[in-house]
Amino acid sequence: MNKSKTSSNIIYVILVLIVLVWTLLPIYWTVTAAFKSRIEVVAWPPTFIPEKPTINWFIEVWYDRPNPNYYANSILAMIGSTIIALALGIPAAYGCARYTFKGRQDVLFTILTFRFLPPATVVMPLYLIGRTFHLIDTTLFLSILYGGMNIPIITWVMLSYFREIPVELEESYQIDGYTRFEAFRRVTFPLARPGMVAISMLVMAFSFGEFLFASILTTSPVAKTLPVSIAEYMGGEWGYMWNQMAVLTTYGLIPLIIIFFLVRKNLVRGLTFGAVR
Repeated sequence: MNKSKTSSNIIYVILVLIVLVWTLLPIYWTVTAAFKSRIEVVAWPPTFIPEKPTINWFIEVWYDRPNPNYYANSILAMIGSTIIALALGIPAAYGCARYTFKGRQDVLFTILTFRFLPPATVVMPLYLIGRTFHLIDTTLFLSILYGGMNIPIITWVMLSYFREIPVELEESYQIDGYTRFEAFRRVTFPLARPGMVAISMLVMAFSFGEFLFASILTTSPVAKTLPVSIAEYMGGEWGYMWNQMAVLTTYGLIPLIIIFFLVRKNLVRGLTFGAVR
């Protein structure tokens, strides 16, 4: 039994190490490439530690192109899409968790199918809609699209959270004279808040890194996002500009890391909610 348990622990540790290397090595490689020279970044054999670190690329990309605008647009689209997705996804999840009505499973499945739909199949219809309502090249349009894409994730994740919270807690408040909304605000919302924080982080990451819609539905610095700017450093007369791409990617990690540290306590609670009963 002990040998079997030891073998299982060894396998578990190996798998964890593989996942960590798979996840962290690309991040490390990108961040170190941002400090390398143009020659060193493509040198073979590669260097894992920059021989002559430089911060010139961090300064250059900030003034070389309208990257500050792209950066701000990505943050605005990320925040706007998260607000929209939460505002629509949470009521849908709560309603399906607390009420029994005809076609409830059909509603949930229909919401889920929106996530199954390949984005490339709806780009042209969305472009025509955006052009009709003069939304092309606006962060508002991107926020709406990203929010709609992430509503299924929020709905289905929060559905399980609301189902885990006993309805009797809300009923006890209603007996004391509170309305259902007040009972939700005082009882269910605080208990489900860690889950909302956890899923919000996922939505933010998806929205911040989205490329397809941003590359097609934006045409100027007014609405272009950071992933589009990174792609513009690929090819051209200067070839692949790896240093600039690495710097912009590093800049892109900063808001996500800051948000993670601000909400890390709720994030851990949200990810482990319902795991042990």
